[in-house]
Amino acid sequence: MQQDVLFYVLSSDSPEARMQFLGKLLNKIWSEKRKCDVRFVDLNEAQRMDTQLWNYRPSSFIPHALANEFKAPIQFYDSNISATCDDVLINMHPDFYDNFTGYQRTIEVLDQSQHLIEKGRERWRQYKQLGFEPTVHKIP
Repeated sequence: MQQDVLFYVLSSDSPEARMQFLGKLLNKIWSEKRKCDVRFVDLNEAQRMDTQLWNYRPSSFIPHALANEFKAPIQFYDSNISATCDDVLINMHPDFYDNFTGYQRTIEVLDQSQHLIEKGRERWRQYKQLGFEPTVHKIP
């Protein structure tokens, strides 16, 4: 299976802007009829995104669930993903996810906060050490 690793680097240091970008990304993934697992730091963060996604575009529904609560193409998890979708992983967690190789595409979303940039550089090096050539997209 061919795998890509993408880093989206936002120009903002705002956690809200990062979550808004995630909403746009999930909308795009859903419009492409792909499946996606999103890995957050904890379930509180996943629940905040769940709420935000309900308000993302009131006229369009993006089917999602928290940790396989019910069957949906987009699943939100804490740091432990119980059942992978094998398609797209979005890692919103600052730490590397060892099981990323079970996905066709891995996406890392960073903002300009010092902590996320430092942790992102660590993950970048880990992908490179494993033979992956991540692609960077800078988001204004």
